[in-house]
Amino acid sequence: MIRGVSQLQTLLPRESLLWIFAAQLVVLLPHFAHLPVWLVGAWCAAVYWRYQVFLGRREMPGKLIKLLAVSLAVAGLALTYRRWFALEPMVALLALSFTLKNIELASRRDALLSLLLAYFLAATLFVFEQTIPYAVYGIFCVVVITAALAAQQGRASARPKRALGLSARLLAQAVPVMLLLFVVMPRLGPLWAVPQNSSKASTGISDSMSPGDFSQLSKSAKPVLRIAFDGALPPPEQRYWRGLVYTHFDGRRWSEPDAGVYRWGRSNRAPGGDGSERPLPAVGPRYRYQVIMEPSQNPWLFALAWPHSETRGVRETDDDTLVYRSPVSARLAYAVHSWPRESIARAQSLNPLEQRRHLQLPASGNPRARQWAEARRREGMSAEEISAALLARYNRDFTYTLRPPELGRDTVDEFLFSTREGFCEHFASSYVFTMRAAGVPARVVAGYQGGEWVAQEEYLLVRQYDAHAWAEIWLPERGWVRVDPTAAVSPERIRDGLQSAAAEEFMQDALLPLHKFAFVSRLRLQWDMINYRWYQAVVRFDHERQQGLLQRLLGEVSPLRIALFLGVPILVALLLLLAWLNLSSRGPVLPPASRAYLRFCHRMARAGLPRKPGEAPGDYASRIEREMPRLGPMVRRITVAYEKAAYSDDESAEKQLRKLLRSFWPLRLLR
Repeated sequence: MIRGVSQLQTLLPRESLLWIFAAQLVVLLPHFAHLPVWLVGAWCAAVYWRYQVFLGRREMPGKLIKLLAVSLAVAGLALTYRRWFALEPMVALLALSFTLKNIELASRRDALLSLLLAYFLAATLFVFEQTIPYAVYGIFCVVVITAALAAQQGRASARPKRALGLSARLLAQAVPVMLLLFVVMPRLGPLWAVPQNSSKASTGISDSMSPGDFSQLSKSAKPVLRIAFDGALPPPEQRYWRGLVYTHFDGRRWSEPDAGVYRWGRSNRAPGGDGSERPLPAVGPRYRYQVIMEPSQNPWLFALAWPHSETRGVRETDDDTLVYRSPVSARLAYAVHSWPRESIARAQSLNPLEQRRHLQLPASGNPRARQWAEARRREGMSAEEISAALLARYNRDFTYTLRPPELGRDTVDEFLFSTREGFCEHFASSYVFTMRAAGVPARVVAGYQGGEWVAQEEYLLVRQYDAHAWAEIWLPERGWVRVDPTAAVSPERIRDGLQSAAAEEFMQDALLPLHKFAFVSRLRLQWDMINYRWYQAVVRFDHERQQGLLQRLLGEVSPLRIALFLGVPILVALLLLLAWLNLSSRGPVLPPASRAYLRFCHRMARAGLPRKPGEAPGDYASRIEREMPRLGPMVRRITVAYEKAAYSDDESAEKQLRKLLRSFWPLRLLR
């Protein structure tokens, strides 16, 4: 019995507990999307147990129960995650510590520790996302946590309006310091890197392609790339954003067997088809642009042909593509230079290994396509002539559609000689197969084509529905040449985009066809521009941008000028604070009810009936009733509300007093 009494004496009051639980829920809520379900259940169970302790129905758990809870939780993490040293397990471990703290939440010290952990967990939100909604929600989390800290000071401070008001004032006072530190604090890179959990689903273009894959991507309007050009903008027919090259075909699916082992090119060098390298020209026609790529959980990047990037972590491959050092798990910005193909010197032949790689076909299957290709070769046609004949066939007999019919075993034969309806992957796949069957090295290229030009911010917006597949063939005198069979069937797809080429089928499966409403499209575009500005101004505020801003503000970045830039605002703020403290210390701070009644007295004085020194509120009200009978009922109600608020600490009376004073203006009432 003595033990139970001692425990009850150390328990936190109800208001403190509720504020702690509210702060925990607000912080954990966005993490519920990627935390395991059992951890969410563990938090609910810990909160329930702790509240039962407060009600006196249970005791605080002993050492054995705590040890069992920790052991089960750690075992759950070990079974849930394949590897520990990754981002999600680290956040889950922090959330787990945060959760288990509830079963020993007994004193004010435990409460403060739990809320300090909440600040750290709130900061982990920005490890996953740095968007505007997350930033707004992060600020909301900080407001609630700070209010919960204020609520630990006593019952009066735990009132929601008072706690949230104090939190908002404290954080508002910290905003200037935050902005100042954001501008001047050194922008250091991470001291260590924690990889993302590899089990997280990837988005966008995958490492293989089969009929129907790209038509599925056409149902999504999510942004993929935002591209700002430094100089000329390529025409629509040149906006081919290369990402992957597929060389292996198993009869249905195109893939790249060595997708995980990239053949790197060298800096400032262009790979040749025979394995040699060609120097990239230092001058001449080229496109310079900055790409902001949305997270895809894949390492491949997207750029125009013959790309070169000096962004840290970005490498070029022998397949004329770019890859990042790790899967792209957050927005990534990289700068690229691309040269037109005709400006690059090329090898005149493929080496034997590359020749076999780009002529590979299954041993059997699609006999009609093989026969057609062999017939063209026996006729003595060159590679360009065979290509032109095949493209003419597409142009004459085929239909471009987002709803192609399903294909069976011999996908190429069924498409070329039966269905004749398809999306870009059908045309690219059948074209490359047929050209290989004719003895012409060919490959499938996957990426995005086109994009919407946002004139207000001057960037090109590429969405998921811009996903595209095309082909490249090797010509000895020209090297790799892009051939887009889709352009032979639907040139408006390349010139004007998918929405124009397939207007009747575009986004037909969407629950809400918002693209049909012009004002909704404008709103979406405005929101994307806001996100673009946010990323450019805040998320990408790196060391280089910081130095440029400081040079514009200070003229020269030196320790003395930075010290003055920091010191002068801080000194001014301290002087203002001292002046305010000096003024506020001259007299006692009146309670809210007394301040409200003082306003009432000032208004009556302006009406010609001031309060006498030492006159009690009731006597003053009686005198007003005698001398100004029209004001008597209102004055009596104000006086009664004031006496209840001042002497009985009645919060409802204080609210009533403020409400009455809002409509009490003696000079107006006496007219």
